[in-house]
Amino acid sequence: MSTHSIRLHSLLLFTMLLVLGCKQQVKELTLEDKIAAAVASRKIPTPDEQKVSFTAPEWIEGRGAHSTEIFSHLENYLPTVLIEKGSTKTRALPENISSTLGQEVLTSPFFEKETSLDQICENKQVSGVMVLHKGEIVYERYPEMDPADRHFLGSVSKSFIGTVIANLADEGKLNEQDPIGKYLPEFQGKPLEQVTIEQLLRMASGINCREHVPDRISFTDPNHCFYKLLQHSEYFPAPDSGFEESFMELLANAGEYEPAGQTYDYTSANSAILTAIAESVSSQPFHALVQQYIWSKIGAEDDARVTLSSTGVAGSYGTILMRLRDLARYGLAFTDDATTKIATERYLSQIHTGDKELFRSEGGTGERLWGKFFAGQGPNFQSYHWDVVFEDGDFTKFGLGGQCVYISPEKRLVIAFFSANKDETQNNMNMAHLVRSLALLAHFNESSKKS
Repeated sequence: MSTHSIRLHSLLLFTMLLVLGCKQQVKELTLEDKIAAAVASRKIPTPDEQKVSFTAPEWIEGRGAHSTEIFSHLENYLPTVLIEKGSTKTRALPENISSTLGQEVLTSPFFEKETSLDQICENKQVSGVMVLHKGEIVYERYPEMDPADRHFLGSVSKSFIGTVIANLADEGKLNEQDPIGKYLPEFQGKPLEQVTIEQLLRMASGINCREHVPDRISFTDPNHCFYKLLQHSEYFPAPDSGFEESFMELLANAGEYEPAGQTYDYTSANSAILTAIAESVSSQPFHALVQQYIWSKIGAEDDARVTLSSTGVAGSYGTILMRLRDLARYGLAFTDDATTKIATERYLSQIHTGDKELFRSEGGTGERLWGKFFAGQGPNFQSYHWDVVFEDGDFTKFGLGGQCVYISPEKRLVIAFFSANKDETQNNMNMAHLVRSLALLAHFNESSKKS
């Protein structure tokens, strides 16, 4: 063998050994590593970006013009991380604008006066509203926001963690009947250890971290579990640089308000625990799970964002931000007009399987929050973090300040809208209480078969 050949052989051998050595040093990133990287990549607002200032809990509980500003540009006020659309192709939404839908009369047992979509928009009772029928835009207006704004979803965000959980269950990574303690060691040996994923999804965990309590002290009392939950999420300023308990310890130590499965008691604590379970079984942070199971499939036109605290707590239960058209695309992905569905038949079956008695349980929040608003219009039960599933199969999710996505698979109908806390009259909630009336219009009583 020539000297040149020996040198070449040695060089190749050295290169192979070097590559092998590098491969051995590369390790799979842990969930903690991924969250740390996400925190490092967050968009953190600069003082120049903050057009208005606010104090906690004013941005959530307050009223007035500043709420419209904050809700439509929340990424300028709280640290957020991207939910990227990447190279996925945007799904076109053809326009077939109706000349009459805006004038149709809308009524509700909850209101004495009749109104219409056009009147709601002219009175600026919504920031933006869109109606899709058979995959086409039949109504779209933006009274108080720009179409490109990424708007605050409020608790509509909860349906995203519900959808992620369903996908993980479809893949066999968890089961709805599994207890919390199987996945989260902080809950082992604690009162909530045996609470199941299904009970979390049905807002029936019995956790003593209640959100809807008299005088809304959960939003104003720094000693309340729910207030601390918001602090950990960086929705409210922390009183100091650290916490006595970690986020999971806070929830695990909250204890039991009542036995699980007894009462429908709406609280974001359930969603936060579901998020921790999803992150644990997948070794992926929440924003990556939304990107994998939802955002990469719906044909979004823009990236979304979600708040992320410095300790890695995602705003999965309330602060995903996105364009209105992308919220409509999300709803569309539950219908036969979707290019790619994000809900399997099993998941859709789970959505349409509920507990009527639990929804109307005495002392619970189901009937108080939604039953009276839709009296006589077929509210059936709550399921899988969707607020109301109606007797005809339609389902919907609402959010703080007047956010909503309403889906009718049978009618091939999606209604999406954003709003904000305008004043003390609660007029910003008119659309939320009238959305069922809109969905029941004869205008949409056509064949559900795909043309």
